[in-house]
Amino acid sequence: MNKYRTLLHSDMRSLTRDPMLLLILIGPLLLILMTRLGLPSLSEWLADRSGYELAEHTTFISLFMLVLIPQLIGVAAGLLMLDERDEHIVEYYAVSPLRKSGYLVYRLIVPVFVGSGMSLAFVVFSGISELTATGMLPLLLFVMEAPLFALFLVAFSANKVEGLALSKLITLTLLGPASAYFVTEPWQWLAGLLPTYWPSKLLLEQLSAEIGWQRQVLIFGAGLVVHSLLLYGLLRRFLNRIE
Repeated sequence: MNKYRTLLHSDMRSLTRDPMLLLILIGPLLLILMTRLGLPSLSEWLADRSGYELAEHTTFISLFMLVLIPQLIGVAAGLLMLDERDEHIVEYYAVSPLRKSGYLVYRLIVPVFVGSGMSLAFVVFSGISELTATGMLPLLLFVMEAPLFALFLVAFSANKVEGLALSKLITLTLLGPASAYFVTEPWQWLAGLLPTYWPSKLLLEQLSAEIGWQRQVLIFGAGLVVHSLLLYGLLRRFLNRIE
């Protein structure tokens, strides 16, 4: 565990030096506060002014936030990795006791832990999440997306500037929960190439009393395969870039 302490201290220094990274990382906490404190007032204001009941769509808002949280964490982790690659710090870790494998394990596991903590905090404190203790399978897929987004940035960006530009492309994955919620079958299956579609679809299926557990298992399995294949492909591309 001591060999990871250097990386942890380096991360803390990077966050204090770069306000943008710090803002991205605390973004999930701001989302939780905004949902908890601001959403009821906004819903009431819209109902009074236009008659539109925003409260009827809290399930979609919850899906949207559960996708956005790992996005923010993944982008922050990816930008840190691009910083280290630009400064040739990765080569230093490769010849240190940490080794390249230890560096990658740390960089991919930390976003999972941070994403899990932030997502659980949203489930507990947002006041709108419908996830239960027996329905946490969607959350497993959601938190897999933090390292996936981080790897996407470092696999396709030559430097941090390109990473910032490419991070805007990641927001297209918000179409996953939108398709699962608003688009009818079978057309919504076209969004299956987006990893965010599968945990969103699984959560909606769990909330439907008409859907059996067999279909939920199939959706979870499909989502796990999609996430695993994307992680494997992006990891190989990243390793090829740093060799």
